[in-house]
Amino acid sequence: MTAPGQTLPETPPPAQPFTLLFLAIMSMVLGQTLVFTLLPLLGREVGLKELQVGIIITLSSAVYALAARFWGRQSDVWGRRRVILLGLSGYTAGTLLFAGLFWTGMVGWLQGLMLWTCLVVARCLQSLVMAGTMPAANAYICDITTPATRTAGLARLGAANSTGTIIGPACGGLLAAISLLAPLLFAAAITGICLLLMAWRLPESPRHDTGDGDSARINLGYNDPRYRRVLMIAVAMLVAYSVVQQTLAFYFQDTLHLDSQAAARQVGFALMLSAAVALVAQAVLVQRLHWSPARLTFWGMASLVAGSVVLGVAGSIGGLYLGVGLCGLGIGLAFPACLALASLAVGPAEQGALAGLTSAVPALGSIIGPVLGTGLYQVHPHLPYLANAVLLLPMLWLSWQLQRRPH
Repeated sequence: MTAPGQTLPETPPPAQPFTLLFLAIMSMVLGQTLVFTLLPLLGREVGLKELQVGIIITLSSAVYALAARFWGRQSDVWGRRRVILLGLSGYTAGTLLFAGLFWTGMVGWLQGLMLWTCLVVARCLQSLVMAGTMPAANAYICDITTPATRTAGLARLGAANSTGTIIGPACGGLLAAISLLAPLLFAAAITGICLLLMAWRLPESPRHDTGDGDSARINLGYNDPRYRRVLMIAVAMLVAYSVVQQTLAFYFQDTLHLDSQAAARQVGFALMLSAAVALVAQAVLVQRLHWSPARLTFWGMASLVAGSVVLGVAGSIGGLYLGVGLCGLGIGLAFPACLALASLAVGPAEQGALAGLTSAVPALGSIIGPVLGTGLYQVHPHLPYLANAVLLLPMLWLSWQLQRRPH
C-alpha cells in the first residue's frame, strides 16, 4: 500500500475529462489566435501604430503571466474545475468588451490615445481572469496521468491548442470577409457555449492528498534548479513564436502588397498550416515515436531555428509558408516535452503551483515578443526572423545538453 501523494494510479485516465479539457483549451486558443491574427489589421483600421498594437499584447501578457501563477496555486484550494470555469467566463466577457471598443473606434466614438488606453485596460482585465483556465487544465492532466503517460497526456492538451490555432485562422479568414469584428464575436460565442458544457459535464479532478494540508502555501519560483533550464528553453521558443505571430500580418501585407482583408485571409491560412503541422507532431509523432522529452525538445528547437532562418530570407509566399510550417513543427515537438520535463521534476503536491509557472511561459514570451518583433520590423521587415535565429541557437545547444543528462 502506497503512502498518500507518493504515486499516481496506474489505470488509464478517464476519457471524458480529456475530451472536455480538449474543448475548453481549443475554444480559448481559437479566440486567442483570432486576436493575434486580426489585431494588427484592426489596429490599422482605427489608426493605431504598429508599436501600440504590440504594447497591447505585451501589457496584457504581463498581467496573464502574473495571474497564471496565482490561479495555478488557487486551483489547489478551490479545485481545478472551478478555476477552469472562471477563466472561460472571463475570456467570453472580455472578448465581447474588446470587440465593442474596436467598434466604437470604427464609428468614431473613441479615437487616438483614449481608444488605445481603453483597449489596453480591457485586454488586461480579460487576461487577469482568463489566466485561470490553462494552469488548472494542465494541473488536471497531471492529476489523472502517471509519470509514464505524462508527456503523451500533455501533448494531447497541446493538440487542443493546435486544433484551436487551425480552426481560428480558418474561421477568421472567412468571417473577416463580413467584418473584421465578426471573428471576435464568433470567438465569444464559442467560449460561451464551451463554458456551459464544462459546467454541466466536467467532474472535479482526483487531487492528491499531501497529508499536511499545506498545498496552498507552495510557491515555486522560476529559478528552481530542478526545472530552470527547461523553462529557459520554453520561454525562448515562445518569444520567437510570438515574434512570428505579431509581425506576420504586417509581413504578408507589405511583402505581397495586400489589402487588410486579403492579408487577414493569407495570414489565417499560414497560421492554420503552422498549427496543422504542430497538431500532427503532438497527436501523431509524440504519441508514436516514444522519444524522451529531452530528445523531443532538441529536435523541436532545431526545427524552430530552421523556420526562423527561412522566414528571414523569404521573399515569396512559398517561402513564408515553409518557414511558418517549420516553426509549427518545432513548437509541436518541443513545448509539450518541456512541460513534461518540468512536471516530472516535482512531486504531486507541487503540480498546481508548477502549472501556474508553466502556463505563464507563453505569456512571458508574449511580453517580449510583440515589442521585440514590431520594433525590429520597423527597422527592416526581415530583421525579426533573423533575430529569432540568434536567440534560439544557444537554446538549441542547451537542449542538446539536456539529452546527455538524466532528468
